[in-house]
Amino acid sequence: MNLTEAIPVKHRALRAMLQTSGRIIRTVSKRLDDAGHVSAEVYDVLVTLEYEATHRMRLSQLADEIVLSRSGLSRLIDRMERDGLIRREECPGDRRGTYAVLTEAGLAARQSAWPTVEAELAELWNNQVTEAEAAKLLKIFSRITVTPAEGSKKPSRKATAL
Repeated sequence: MNLTEAIPVKHRALRAMLQTSGRIIRTVSKRLDDAGHVSAEVYDVLVTLEYEATHRMRLSQLADEIVLSRSGLSRLIDRMERDGLIRREECPGDRRGTYAVLTEAGLAARQSAWPTVEAELAELWNNQVTEAEAAKLLKIFSRITVTPAEGSKKPSRKATAL
């Protein structure tokens, strides 16, 4: 038995998933930058807001839903608002709460970046994973992305948003 075989398969699978996720994020991020689109961090916020039926979300919830780093989210939101990609709205009845709202310009920026994201995902994901495998992974990842605080079996958007 070689050293790799001595490592439990669950550990190797987790490591492979993390490496795959990192590779996809790094590659998509570089392609977005090279093409002059919004950054991967901005794209993450825009697509997260787009998946909301109202295209708005409390900033605290947005921090929980984005795929990339929460670090610096306040500064990122400030820049996105300055650039007209989102706007802030106060939460009615909660002076401490604030919504981030997707603007038409933000939606247009996300849609403009999509062909670049789609091409990379096709190469890195779609050409490697069958529909049956994707369905199995979605089922697994949806179980993992449900947080105990939610108290429900509703999967997070993290499992479905691209």
